Amino acid sequence: MDDLQKGRMLVFLQFGLIIILAMYPDSTNVDSRLNIFGTVVIAIGLVLLFAGFRGLGKSLNANPVPNQDGVLVTTGIYSVVRHPIYLGLLIITLGLVVSSGVWGQALPWLALAILLTYKMRWEEVLLMAKYKGYADYAKRVPAIIPGLKPRNKK
Repeated sequence: MDDLQKGRMLVFLQFGLIIILAMYPDSTNVDSRLNIFGTVVIAIGLVLLFAGFRGLGKSLNANPVPNQDGVLVTTGIYSVVRHPIYLGLLIITLGLVVSSGVWGQALPWLALAILLTYKMRWEEVLLMAKYKGYADYAKRVPAIIPGLKPRNKK
């Protein structure tokens, strides 16, 4: 399996888990505070997601394999976290779990978090191979949690 095929498989699994998380039972019996809190969390995630989309411009690609003509983006939201799209997806889907009131949804959310962590780490390897300045960028900017000091990469 080549990198593009592996990337497509990861994207397919990612969207499958997101669909599972979006298809929760009727939440009309859920405490309204949970619904409100979940909706606020979803909104925060959407802001991060769209800031990540906008920041990447022509480098935007669901597949973790970098675009042939892509460029390394280190400004805007990418000066705060290296993977705002993954962070946005995790926050949005966490909001879906909370607002659904179906705590069994935490299992597919955890599976999504594990999948996105794997996808992010593999993408980092590909980005380091493609962009000369990526290693220095990774030393300065945390991967996914703003304010968290990045791990030293060898």
